[in-house]
Amino acid sequence: MVSQQVLTKSRLGIEEDSKGIVLVVCDGVSPAGATMLANEVAKRTVREGKHRTLLYVISPLGRPEYFEVVKSVIQENIGLSISIRYSGSKPKDLLRLISRLGNPDVIVAGLCGDFIQALDNAGYGNIAFIHPSKGGDK
Repeated sequence: MVSQQVLTKSRLGIEEDSKGIVLVVCDGVSPAGATMLANEVAKRTVREGKHRTLLYVISPLGRPEYFEVVKSVIQENIGLSISIRYSGSKPKDLLRLISRLGNPDVIVAGLCGDFIQALDNAGYGNIAFIHPSKGGDK
């Protein structure tokens, strides 16, 4: 029991002083879009003088699909310490998460109409969009 408490405590210690970012990852994120997403995460983290990022991932996709996009974020930001928390798959999960976190940065990548509509209905404005590209060249 003591070793579990120590493990939990050190895991939380790693995440202290991290820039919290909510990623909504849906279908249609091209390799170029994944690179844009990685750049957006880096820009938002460094802008606050942080070297650690805590990504909360919301995705209706299964683990292999959404993790391909997240893997690109990790690979492109090797200089950052990145922790990842899967936080749900539905718009209501997203709204609950942003309510719990306060006013986090939200980055929406891909074809996420239901999530965008939920954010719009809630009047949430701290959002960046990574639109899917046609053919991977935009």
